[in-house]
Amino acid sequence: MKNLPWREVPGAVTAPRGFQAAAINCGIKPHALDLALVYSDFPATCAVTLTTSRFRAAPTLVTEEHAADGSARAIVSNSGVANAATGEHGLVAARQMATLAAEALGLPASEVLVCSTGHIGEPLPMEKIAAGMPRLVAALSPRGGELAARGIMTTDTVPKHLAVEFEVGGVKARLGGICKGAGMICPQMATMLCFLTTDVAIAADLLRPALREAVDKSFNCITVDGDMSTNDTVAILANGASGAVVAGPEDPGLTVFRAALGHVTRELAKMIARDGERATKFVEIRVTGAADFDQARRVGRAIGNYTLLKAAIFGEDFNWGRLAAAVGACGEPVDPGQVTLTMAGVTPWRQGRSVEFDLADARQRMKAQEIAIEVDLGLGAGEATVWTCDLSPGYVEYNAEYETSLYGEEHEQG
Repeated sequence: MKNLPWREVPGAVTAPRGFQAAAINCGIKPHALDLALVYSDFPATCAVTLTTSRFRAAPTLVTEEHAADGSARAIVSNSGVANAATGEHGLVAARQMATLAAEALGLPASEVLVCSTGHIGEPLPMEKIAAGMPRLVAALSPRGGELAARGIMTTDTVPKHLAVEFEVGGVKARLGGICKGAGMICPQMATMLCFLTTDVAIAADLLRPALREAVDKSFNCITVDGDMSTNDTVAILANGASGAVVAGPEDPGLTVFRAALGHVTRELAKMIARDGERATKFVEIRVTGAADFDQARRVGRAIGNYTLLKAAIFGEDFNWGRLAAAVGACGEPVDPGQVTLTMAGVTPWRQGRSVEFDLADARQRMKAQEIAIEVDLGLGAGEATVWTCDLSPGYVEYNAEYETSLYGEEHEQG
């Protein structure tokens, strides 16, 4: 990581000092890990961002309540059942799940954030979670971060985790994260689930905007299928165990901290896009020349969700007309006479005129595993980068059949 204020280190959410994590199988899934825990040995400040779906899952409501005072020490999460569309019973179950973890840890229930992911509309199997909780707490380890990343997986094919080390005021500090997500991805706040930890001491009123900014430019800039989840949650715990302190909004350490947080969330977000359900290609969409960042991101998302373009990318077809159509349908006041389009390094359209190009070369470029799309709107100085993937027949087949295997390790939603 040359010339950057951080370096990547192993350990995920247990890379920062004073954090432990664990994951076990409690029987929600037949064989895979399905119950995970992240725990701070010391009091910690917290911040969260949550789904804007009107059909919010019960655990997001409980987490919102528990994080309101800016303090939490643990995050408990199950996979296999989303506890979404479960009504009052689901809310009771989410509170009970937080209480079970709190009792086993010797904490007030308000110090525990709770998350669920998996099949929507099914009741949480509380007897299995209750039986497994003591075993989960007993399994806590300062080396359990990467295992916890596996414990929150649903349709993911690989665990997703990252940690970095940096300096605040001359003191070495760390920040780590784990996340899950592969389908039902088009967040309007976060990602499916993402848990972050840091051993920096930072007040909640500084942590909240830092997290919002990081999420806005990472998880809010990815799409796999244009579908928002009911359970999206990003949560961060900061325990100050390193001795590094962000003293206030003018502290130079805040800039370093925000940069490290932005790097971790961006890389985790890209891992989700790369792991899109049955995806074969990773796509980076850079929109420049917009009126502002928000417009650039809206255009980028519209391109990333354009089904015909995603299908063409899967088919390795240099059909740049699909890109032009996506931009034209984005709903923004774009002028084709100002727009320049580039796909896979080839520019077929520049400011109102088609440009000659080598079609054979363009087709060859589309065979790459990573495809870059660049769109200059010619309207202003705003820009944003959005990450997505192609759309394969396997995605449709995969999501057409999950209902036939209610608690299968892969057939999950939410």
